[in-house]
Amino acid sequence: MTRRGLLAGLGGALSVLTLGGCYAREGDAPAASEPDLGEPLQFTFGTITGGEVSSDTTRGRTTALLFVTTYDLPSQAEAQLLRDVLSTHKPLANAAIVMMEAPQTAALAQVWADSIALKWPIAMASPSLMAGESPLGRISGVPTLLVLDRRGRLIAKSEGALGRAAIQDCLTRADAH
Repeated sequence: MTRRGLLAGLGGALSVLTLGGCYAREGDAPAASEPDLGEPLQFTFGTITGGEVSSDTTRGRTTALLFVTTYDLPSQAEAQLLRDVLSTHKPLANAAIVMMEAPQTAALAQVWADSIALKWPIAMASPSLMAGESPLGRISGVPTLLVLDRRGRLIAKSEGALGRAAIQDCLTRADAH
């Protein structure tokens, strides 16, 4: 099998396997109803086009923040799955990519997003986020999906690739709050 064939097969396998699950807070099992979701998270990321993705710009809709790198195949597969799920998800939800790479890779990040037809804002991770000292918590690996409810409270966090049904479940749980 060629390298290209192997990579294509791996990407396809990742799109049908659920390798992780979404949960409200680290260590918590999924729950039908969370009595105390905590305060809305406060965050701000500059986008590679000069805009902003922040707690203020995303409030009012369920928001999916996908933390990825340009060189990671599961990141690309997860971004494509999230794109496909959000294209049919009702109600509409916000989405943004946060590249866990140095700001110097912004041009590469744009090429990466264009190659998989992503139209969402692309932000570069801040030094505090890269160091694990951000209100969003530690991002230990990629891909990592954070789903916030319309008030900006963390509803789901998943480290690792998710399948289509698990992504939909995370978004639906956030919509319910």
